Amino acid sequence: MIRRDTEKLSLQQGRRVSQPGHEIALQYLKKRMEEIGLIPFRNNNFCLPYKDQFTNLAGIIPGRDSSALPVLIGAHYDSAIDAPCSDDNAISVALILSISETLMKKSPERSTIVAFFDAEEKPYFLTENMGSTRFCNDHCNGIDFACVVILDMIGHDFQVGIPPVDFFIPGIKQLLFILGSESHLQLPAIVKHASSKAKGLRIIPTLTRYIGDRSDYHAFRKAGQPYLFISKGWGKHSHKPEDTVDWINFSRVELIRSMLLEMLELLDKASLEKNRALQDPFLYEIRMMRKAIGWPLPLILGCLGFYRFTLRSRKDIDSLMGKVLKLAKF
Repeated sequence: MIRRDTEKLSLQQGRRVSQPGHEIALQYLKKRMEEIGLIPFRNNNFCLPYKDQFTNLAGIIPGRDSSALPVLIGAHYDSAIDAPCSDDNAISVALILSISETLMKKSPERSTIVAFFDAEEKPYFLTENMGSTRFCNDHCNGIDFACVVILDMIGHDFQVGIPPVDFFIPGIKQLLFILGSESHLQLPAIVKHASSKAKGLRIIPTLTRYIGDRSDYHAFRKAGQPYLFISKGWGKHSHKPEDTVDWINFSRVELIRSMLLEMLELLDKASLEKNRALQDPFLYEIRMMRKAIGWPLPLILGCLGFYRFTLRSRKDIDSLMGKVLKLAKF
């Protein structure tokens, strides 16, 4: 089903706002949400139009405890160019549809809001017309979320693009990045536990301030909601016609699915109504980085000028990320 939904959304004409493919994708998503049995988020309709040409979609998986804070899981469905854009972001939408089908059968304690956002891509990115911004501002006032989980570009195998690095770091294709653990005291433990349940993934958590606002978590972060952003990051075919279904590693996506289901189960059980303060989880970041990179990490640190060949503090991570982002021209 994940492959089928990805293929159906990977339209040759793309899914850009105001283009024919956009309406095809919109109607397909509405149909799939009905098939899964989601409850419309507002006014007995999954569609939440705004300013004529834009439409968000949202549905609810009702939880058993109406007093518990809900979880939101979302991804944008528009495309950057008139091409399939399977990794950006058809695969994330397809994975959320699959997750929704499973959650409908589990009947979780917390309600889950499933949202597909419009207009994430330029020229709407970080403007008032960005779909996630409109959804957050127009429909989420007065809602405290237990956590907002956003997916974007999860389907390709990670590569640095520097042949010696890609060759010598074992498991580099398995790297997956998670931002936002600092937004709630309990999120580091949840991410750590969930990642241990998905062998074959190497999770690197990092602070959002290193990367900035790169996707739909932007509005929720600004609103002070706890959030996690899951992504493989920019790939060699991102925003290009070569971003097709053939670029997706579906076996790796299945691992992300397992991790995400475990994460959502932990979020469902955790007392997230408490301890909503911000924190600095630098020790967790260091431990997860050591586990993800493995034995080459001291060598990499030495090449970057860390003569102690180790990381010990937030100051060390600040320095490392500054060097890495400079090399990546980020």
